[in-house]
Amino acid sequence: MSESTFDLVVIGSGPAGIQAVLHAAKLGKKVALIEKHPEKLGGAWIHTGTLPSKTMREVLAAIRSVESHVGEAWVTRMVQNLSTKALRERAALASRDEEYIIRRQLDEYRIPIIRGAAYIENPKQVRVNQAGGKSLLLDTQFIMIATGSRPRRPANIPFDGWRVLDSDDVLRLESLPKSMTIWGAGVIACEYACIFQALGVETTIIDSRSHIMQFMDQEIANELKKAMEQLGVTFHLGHELERVEVNGARVQTYFKGLTCDTDVFFFAAGRESCSEQMGLDKLGIPTNDRKTILVNSVFQTAVPNIYAAGDVIGPPALASTSAEQGRIAVCHAFGDTKVRFPEYYPLGVYTIPEMSSVGLTEEELMKTNYSYVVGRARYDQIARGYIRGDSYGLIKILICADSQKILGLHIVGHDAANLVHIGQVAMITKMTIYEFAENVIFNFPTLAEGYKIAAFDAIAALEKRVCFLNDKKAVNN
Repeated sequence: MSESTFDLVVIGSGPAGIQAVLHAAKLGKKVALIEKHPEKLGGAWIHTGTLPSKTMREVLAAIRSVESHVGEAWVTRMVQNLSTKALRERAALASRDEEYIIRRQLDEYRIPIIRGAAYIENPKQVRVNQAGGKSLLLDTQFIMIATGSRPRRPANIPFDGWRVLDSDDVLRLESLPKSMTIWGAGVIACEYACIFQALGVETTIIDSRSHIMQFMDQEIANELKKAMEQLGVTFHLGHELERVEVNGARVQTYFKGLTCDTDVFFFAAGRESCSEQMGLDKLGIPTNDRKTILVNSVFQTAVPNIYAAGDVIGPPALASTSAEQGRIAVCHAFGDTKVRFPEYYPLGVYTIPEMSSVGLTEEELMKTNYSYVVGRARYDQIARGYIRGDSYGLIKILICADSQKILGLHIVGHDAANLVHIGQVAMITKMTIYEFAENVIFNFPTLAEGYKIAAFDAIAALEKRVCFLNDKKAVNN
């Protein structure tokens, strides 16, 4: 092969792109990575989204976790002594550490990073437009688009980067506002609401919908809402946004039936894919109204040797799922046609407290023909929960009444994003709730013990259901 000929060219260095080039290199393939800003490898994943926001959240969650042990006054004192600069520096350090690990892996496999904007000339060639009018033409057998997403910015919102913000702007705030209005009640909105409220910012979430986290199990979402309200977050749901006006250092936001006047307005209502200006229309690769690239189950676009993965193809748009999509696409491209995306994968929401989920929600089950029962365990029923002083926390298991297998698992509370994997494995191995309850022992005291409580609660519901059906049958006979 010549210096400009590759087996795979990947466009974008988010989790899907990085996993794709590394996995292809491990298969012995010659790969290249195209990135507009290689000085910030990893894009939103490492620098403006996932990693820095979760780092800030971890700092504040750790501080809040000691409240039941040392009292609110000490927590307030710690937060007041935590400067915005120190918090940003901690987040930046975590980002640098992750980027260093990625660069070291790319160096190990001698994967070139080519600076520039990619344009797909045809299914076998990618042009890289560089500074000064220069360009490189790369020949390749396969192409992977992993260009990610960006915050949605409607034209009628007067974004300015310090009073009217999106999620790319919010981490660049040099000083804390006293008050903040957040438009949106999804993952990004709720995660940042917890961060800023924990820092002492008077934070209000407003949304046109009547519930937060529409895609999550609503019993769990409501438990999170109560915890956030205890933290101090105010919710106004069911209000349509009409307009945003900036007046000096203040922002007035007008909703149907509500007006807010705060230091900052944070627009956190959705993201859109970065898929334009790459020649997709010319190639016949369709996108939707959010610029999301349409793919099949192995992440092929309408052009078979061009794949797409990660945020650019839309939900679930998680770092974990994006990385797996990148790996699966590479496996399929180079001959492993049996590999498929897993049936069960967890969703993690890094609020205070965390929320995590795998499988079907109760709302989804209500729309199906499944007969099901519910098992619950509250954190204040678990020794580790009341040792920690957790006021809120819930493990919820949804069980098929016929097969006794787990259909869905939903957790809100400390360490939820770790705990969910126990249930995920039980679902993958297709254990019945009886097998799970009888064959698994957890350390004492741990939050994982809540699985036992929830499992036996579900078993009691199953047995009660059997008794009811038997009694009904006897009456009918």
